[in-house]
Amino acid sequence: MTPAKVALYAQAVFRGVPLPAGWPADFAIITAWNPWGAAVAVAQNERADAALHGGILAAGLTPHRVVGGSVDPTGHQEPGWAVAAVPDQARAWGVAFRQDAVFLVHAGRLRLLACVTGQEIDLGRPFTMLDR
Repeated sequence: MTPAKVALYAQAVFRGVPLPAGWPADFAIITAWNPWGAAVAVAQNERADAALHGGILAAGLTPHRVVGGSVDPTGHQEPGWAVAAVPDQARAWGVAFRQDAVFLVHAGRLRLLACVTGQEIDLGRPFTMLDR
């Protein structure tokens, strides 16, 4: 993953309803929107999102809606799912849905996991979630 892409991911903020009480300290944030970073029709993104949601449920995991994107809430935003998945499973979903990377949260710290290479990058900050 190029340093420029890592820098973009490092700027991401997360919005949504706060994580439920008792949510695990280690989890992944996965999206199915915009495969390989290419903008596609909303309907196509929604179908992919529904398929990812179904896959998470089929794995016996509980998804929690999280929207990741730019600091400006009117800028780029991608709905995704927080899920208590191990990194290998999160990466497999990322590959299946043609994502460049997925986010990992480990002990409250935000990390990036490149789907193609498996490279894991500490983004140097804690995970926080803003109100919608």
